[in-house]
Amino acid sequence: MDPEVAAMHEVIEDLRVQLFKTVESLDEAGLNRTFPGLQNTIGILLRHVAGSEGYWVGGVVGGGSLERNRDAEFTHEPLTKETLLEGLRRTRAATERVLAGLRAGDLQMLVEVQGARGARKATKAWAILHATQHLAYHLGQIRLMATLARHPRDGTPG
Repeated sequence: MDPEVAAMHEVIEDLRVQLFKTVESLDEAGLNRTFPGLQNTIGILLRHVAGSEGYWVGGVVGGGSLERNRDAEFTHEPLTKETLLEGLRRTRAATERVLAGLRAGDLQMLVEVQGARGARKATKAWAILHATQHLAYHLGQIRLMATLARHPRDGTPG
């Protein structure tokens, strides 16, 4: 892997390892648990993280499908741990393939991105960094929620 791309890959992989470690001890009840004042569960955030990375790295950077139903990532239904982990593994494999094929010069190539501010041009490096920042942001939320999920609903330590 190109050294510049490898540095980005190393950060993404470190975050991903932390994500898997954070949720490994949770059961499906913990992954689907709701918390007062929060709309999303850990499971919903895991599904969203996979969808987002798939879009930004696999689609935007890698030239794959840009088809994504972001709203569906946030629907509330019971999610299975194995399905969520499999989705994260598939996204990881797709990211690995895209990054393995990139060279430093590719990082400055312009691509069309669709974000909250509408369509615009950005570099492939920007898209990878955006996906990385997004993963880190939700990892923090998932860590906090996982800590809460490990305690009984009455708030006393389990």
